Amino acid sequence: MANFTKIKKIFLFAVLFLFGAVFAFLSPCLANENAITKENQKYREIYEKLPEADFSYIFNLDPYQPEEYTKYMYAPYPLFRTAIRFVFKNTVIEPGYYLLTPREKDGKSYVLFKTNGKVKYIIPVYEKDLVEPAFYERYVPERKLTWWQSVCQKTRNTMGRLFSKQTQRKPPPKSYIDVNELGTDYWQVILYYGATKYYMIFMR
Repeated sequence: MANFTKIKKIFLFAVLFLFGAVFAFLSPCLANENAITKENQKYREIYEKLPEADFSYIFNLDPYQPEEYTKYMYAPYPLFRTAIRFVFKNTVIEPGYYLLTPREKDGKSYVLFKTNGKVKYIIPVYEKDLVEPAFYERYVPERKLTWWQSVCQKTRNTMGRLFSKQTQRKPPPKSYIDVNELGTDYWQVILYYGATKYYMIFMR
């Protein structure tokens, strides 16, 4: 009888030990899953609350574009190349090449996706922030050129400076485009343009 009681205690201890081991193994997984769920919920709220653009441009022409092309030495808009679709509500941005342009309308910020000089999509910005000092110098280094490319660029720069003195043109704002995953359901596209960052969110 004593041996039977001892066996019961050993069996109960083994069961409790296995249960504790399984719980300890699953706890991080459950915690991680809960964190992902909360993260997705946060981005879902941002996405759902963000209204679509309620305006368009006549003939899909950005009225400020001609002014900016004469203001700067060359095209001031960064090129965004995407091989996947980006979806924002009823707007589907197909794979392709787009020039991104930040704009303000009625106190709200938007990014224009342009092709062939025309506005194709208007995407609202859910957050704006300042670009960190020295960001472009640190993370967007100029590409290394061959000797001939360097000569050609110096020639173009010299001609550009001479021409810009006559026309008062200046170099365009520095820019950069970053794409990140948000949780499991969303994409984030950040447009760095001059001293400002523009955040956009898309459904995956």
